[in-house]
Amino acid sequence: MRNMGYNETDYPYWVRDDGAKMLGNYIMIAANLQLRPRGTIVDTSLGKGIVCDTGDFAKNNPTQIDIAVNW
Repeated sequence: MRNMGYNETDYPYWVRDDGAKMLGNYIMIAANLQLRPRGTIVDTSLGKGIVCDTGDFAKNNPTQIDIAVNW
């Protein structure tokens, strides 16, 4: 995300009290990058998320998202 212009000053990485990993004001999420490219903003049950990554889950569940947490 840093290489895409999401700099540390405007988009600091931090962890919310509930364990959600954050990039600035956005919850970090993984998604199918063919449907939701990196940087896409997505509504989640925990607030606005930003697509930062993908995972193997996207092969079988292309519309699923994965919220990044530290627990």
